[in-house]
Amino acid sequence: MMLVDSILVDFISGLDPNISMLIYGLALTSLDEVIMKAKIIEMGQKNASEAIQINAKMMQLEMENQVL
Repeated sequence: MMLVDSILVDFISGLDPNISMLIYGLALTSLDEVIMKAKIIEMGQKNASEAIQINAKMMQLEMENQVL
């Protein structure tokens, strides 16, 4: 294994498992690419989580409204 490959594997293995699983599937070849994609995936997951929380709150408010 080349040094670059070793660095990539070490970096990816330190990521959140959900992110690293997606990164492995992309077969990226440089640390810069891996960092950029990991940041994009992390932002996407954060946005999705926030959207889920907002939708759950909306559903809760709608149910409370129906009770009133």
